[in-house]
Amino acid sequence: MADYIITNGLIVNGKNEPPFPGNVVIEDGMIREITKPGELPEDFPREKILDAKGGYVTPGFIDIHRHGDWEALKCGDDELLNRQGITSVVNGNCGLSVAPAGKEHSEEILSFLSSVTGDLPEEYLEKEGGKWRCPAAETFASYMTALEETKRSVNTGMLVGNGTIRAAAAGYAPGKLDKDQLRRVWKELEEALDAGALGVSLGVAYAPEFEYDAEGFTEALAPLKDTDIPITTHVRSEGDGFVESLEEVIRVAGNLNIPLHVSHVKCIGKKNWGARCTEVLELFRRTREEGVRLDFDLYPYMTGSTQLVHLLPPESQEGGAEEIIERLKDSLYREHLTRILRKPSRHFENIVELAGFDQIYASTLHSPEYVEMTGKSLAEIAAMRNENPFDVLYDILIAEKCQATMLDTIASEEDMLRFLKDPYSNLISDATYPTGGKYHPRVYAAFPKVLTDYVRDRHVFSIEEAVYKMTGRAARPLHLDRGVLDKGRTADINVFRLENLQAPADFQDPARFCTGFDYVLVGGQIAVKNDRWQNTGSGKVLKNSFIR
Repeated sequence: MADYIITNGLIVNGKNEPPFPGNVVIEDGMIREITKPGELPEDFPREKILDAKGGYVTPGFIDIHRHGDWEALKCGDDELLNRQGITSVVNGNCGLSVAPAGKEHSEEILSFLSSVTGDLPEEYLEKEGGKWRCPAAETFASYMTALEETKRSVNTGMLVGNGTIRAAAAGYAPGKLDKDQLRRVWKELEEALDAGALGVSLGVAYAPEFEYDAEGFTEALAPLKDTDIPITTHVRSEGDGFVESLEEVIRVAGNLNIPLHVSHVKCIGKKNWGARCTEVLELFRRTREEGVRLDFDLYPYMTGSTQLVHLLPPESQEGGAEEIIERLKDSLYREHLTRILRKPSRHFENIVELAGFDQIYASTLHSPEYVEMTGKSLAEIAAMRNENPFDVLYDILIAEKCQATMLDTIASEEDMLRFLKDPYSNLISDATYPTGGKYHPRVYAAFPKVLTDYVRDRHVFSIEEAVYKMTGRAARPLHLDRGVLDKGRTADINVFRLENLQAPADFQDPARFCTGFDYVLVGGQIAVKNDRWQNTGSGKVLKNSFIR
């Protein structure tokens, strides 16, 4: 006998096909069949009939770009994920996975990542020789083992971060890798793929990966050559140098003959809105014609979130936090740095020049001197302190030991919608989890925001288009066996009425749950029923199925 039957709904199957009426029959965590509307078996228990009440029945949403590496081990974000209809996530993005951190540089690596992934869970820390270590992060396999021991109500996959691999081999030292370091990089990459990594993430704009050029990336990623293993990438610049930055990673993917997925596409800076979007989409089209397998993702907000230290040019970020801080204490160096930040750049993503200090907000601050200014723009903080905003930036980085985060309003809604309408794009959140301060509202609300704002209220997308971007299309880049409603597929399913959905999280109060989901099922078990959540423990660890 079936476990549940979902009835009285319009099925949106995740294939960008029009909704149709039908019943979804669930048994042993799978979709046994999808039947036509009609009478239900008389002897079927009424409590196992899930009434969709004329609403939509969709696949569970898939977010392939989050930074919840530590949250996954704590089940810390299960409720906020399920309550926005997300049933599958992928962490380890932008080259910033917490594993494999190794032993030699692990403290430095995990400290660098904390403003994105949050602090290490105490239960995973061990003391050895007077120092703390985190065995779960030392190898990719040890992290995956810890993940498998965690019973979540969310399916969870991991990318291996190319930046973390390089840092494990050579720390944050500048320059080219030597032969031994390069062999270590290859070894870690191979071991991560063997342990189930869904692909390799790049953070070209971040330390230490900005030390690579296209040839360096090609060399470091050589084990991927002529495979279906994807690379996902945060490019070097999304501002004035966006096209050149895209051409760089396209060259790497072409050299290696591997799939390329570009992360969180946007055109930064008002001067780049409009025409640059057209140029990028045309570049993508030509690239596919030339044989490179390319697609991309984006989030539905005009404001981004990242580490505050990312405002500095790459050469200022070399050597890790301690060396950055020492340089920022030097008055002559600060003058030099200010001259760089005042001017447009095609060399790096100069957000200071592109957005302005009035559009850059300090979202995570901990030091006694600055904690009360959390959420204020750098321009506001400078005015309050009667100081130059450049000096405020440098002083905050010193006081916070480079562990501050920022929100920056940088993009155009018109561009965002053009990118999202492209048939090769999918929706993501790019959720980060810094300790303290305010989250970006996309952590809680990115997916329902599209359904409420752009489907229900403004009619920019049809329901089938939007759901496809969150499900069937989102599953493709990383070859996930999720995202469609079909016989024999896993029963990750959402049931909701558009008129009931609410996504209240905003920049003033971002930590607010979405409401309006009648049911969210993960592996055939009910995680959300009428906005009440429970941890089903039915989430699976998603691993690759590559043949290498």
